[in-house]
Amino acid sequence: MKQFVTLNMALKNLQRRPVRSWCMIFFVFMLAASLFFCTVLTDSLSESLEKTTNRMGADVIVVPEEYEKDMADALFQGNISSFTFDKQWLGEITGVEGIAKSSPQLYLRTLAADCCSTAVQLIAFDPETDFIITSWLNDDGIELPKKGEVIVGSKITPETDGNVIFFNKPYKVVGQLEETRSNYDACVFMTYETADEIVHSDKWIEAFGEAGAAENLVSCLMIRAEQGIDKNDIATKINYRLSKDCPVRAYTMNGLLSGAMNTVNSMDNYSSILMILISILVIAALVCIFTITINERTKEFGILASLGAGSGKLAGLVLSEGCMIGLAGGLIGVIFSIVGLLIFGNTIVVLMDIPKLITALDYLLILGLKCMALALVVSIVASLYSAWKVSRNSLDTLIKGEEM
Repeated sequence: MKQFVTLNMALKNLQRRPVRSWCMIFFVFMLAASLFFCTVLTDSLSESLEKTTNRMGADVIVVPEEYEKDMADALFQGNISSFTFDKQWLGEITGVEGIAKSSPQLYLRTLAADCCSTAVQLIAFDPETDFIITSWLNDDGIELPKKGEVIVGSKITPETDGNVIFFNKPYKVVGQLEETRSNYDACVFMTYETADEIVHSDKWIEAFGEAGAAENLVSCLMIRAEQGIDKNDIATKINYRLSKDCPVRAYTMNGLLSGAMNTVNSMDNYSSILMILISILVIAALVCIFTITINERTKEFGILASLGAGSGKLAGLVLSEGCMIGLAGGLIGVIFSIVGLLIFGNTIVVLMDIPKLITALDYLLILGLKCMALALVVSIVASLYSAWKVSRNSLDTLIKGEEM
């Protein structure tokens, strides 16, 4: 009952000074919202990077040397790319000792125009040697596509007749992969036969020019090392074997995505430093406001003390106000951040040039609780000094209204 009376008094004190109260709530709101958004951003980048690495299932990737960044952007950010090298170079690569499996892939791009359903990344693979895409199809219970058939990612919606249109020709959708929350959700997969048909279509030639026979083109060679073999050694051996005039180079998955990894790590470090600085600033601001307010309320505390309120109750009153400010600011900050992410998530992705944001409701709610907990702790810490000052002053000092 006594706790309820204290909380009720604290609430009325905050309501009696709305400007001061809302100023303090605003500081806590900024802390909670900043922490929430920075955490979602870094977690989203880390998850995208991890999912891309795990989903690939390849230890080493061979790509044209000048298109290393394009390949990394295609894997991590889902950028639509189209780059090739001649299949003749594969003979120098596949004979390297320690390679368990290798399979070529061909990346083709489409247009956001009348000729195509949408602008997506087309990926051609060889079912006979593939060990990546076929495993996804097996997991989802999807049969291999034939000529003129495609498999689409979870984000691609076929036409009403079950087809997708590329360069004015319909292709039958025979399966849709489950959502992976990676860039592959917006890709279309097909055999080399289907890709060859596309690159020889009139609309393709009109848009991109002659590309040659698709069966002789490769964008990347996916390699899986034998068990116990260091993937860095495989990449080194491949590059050592390749002649100087060879246009391709071998990269480990981590090496290819090292730029993205460094970006994520740097962003994580910057976010941590930013949160520490914001927390310090919020604590300092709240301490100043609490101290000024407490000195203005010495007579009020003196009256409460003369009515029998002990130092512990007076300190509890100040701490209760701090708790309410922390809870209110944290709750408003979290709600504002969640609503903002759900409404403007796609806009944020485009403006910040990142793969995607985590918008799963369970993740957002758990993170919201953590942010509210931090906001509450910061508010309590900020009010501790004022609570201590109130509790240590004598009744005469409080009644006289002397500065504490």
